[in-house]
Amino acid sequence: MAVDEIQERIEALENRVVDLESQLYQRAKDAAYVFIHSNWHLIRWYLNRQRDINGEGSDIYTRAVNAERLIEWELSRNLRAIYFEDDPMAVAYRWRIEATAILQKNGYTFFD
Repeated sequence: MAVDEIQERIEALENRVVDLESQLYQRAKDAAYVFIHSNWHLIRWYLNRQRDINGEGSDIYTRAVNAERLIEWELSRNLRAIYFEDDPMAVAYRWRIEATAILQKNGYTFFD
């Protein structure tokens, strides 16, 4: 095998590695995005259910509205951060921790 042939094969393999790393990073971003969105929809569903059950004017209604507002305020910032972090799932995990802390401050402890 000539040196030129080996060099071509090495370059082809390096290009393939770069392509695979790019695909992996995109999948990590997609997974983090889905993680945040699916958890947000579950939390929002539960808080809406609490509001529907307890009715406007109740303490639980007020807590549910406050928790939803605070979590939603953090949502877009975290979804943007996914695309700029080296580890997108770290953003998703931080969002989950922040959302759990907000829920706990508003009297919900089922997401521990």
